Amino acid sequence: MSEDFRAALDEQRGGRVYGMLLDSLTGYAGAHFGIEEQCMEQCHCPAAKENSLAHVKFIEVLGDFHTRNAERGFDRAEAQRLVDFVDQWLADHIGRIDVQLKPCVIEDSQP
Repeated sequence: MSEDFRAALDEQRGGRVYGMLLDSLTGYAGAHFGIEEQCMEQCHCPAAKENSLAHVKFIEVLGDFHTRNAERGFDRAEAQRLVDFVDQWLADHIGRIDVQLKPCVIEDSQP
């Protein structure tokens, strides 16, 4: 996803796709986060609360990007910050929080 958007920015197409990127991130986050949080709760994952808080913060930051885009229109530097934020957030979130779910799922599925 980010590679495609970075390419669009490099090809001067970012303004045409930035709003769609924001909307798709918002939709995906809402659906994915709900499922993930439910799974963590069901499996009694110790990272469940931290996970939920991280999701709330992500949605808030994404909302800030939406607001700035609505108020000011497309800004290439702002779009670059969004992609950098998402890439960094995902790497950190998956590598630090989401990985804590796997042992809980395995343990929960044991007879």
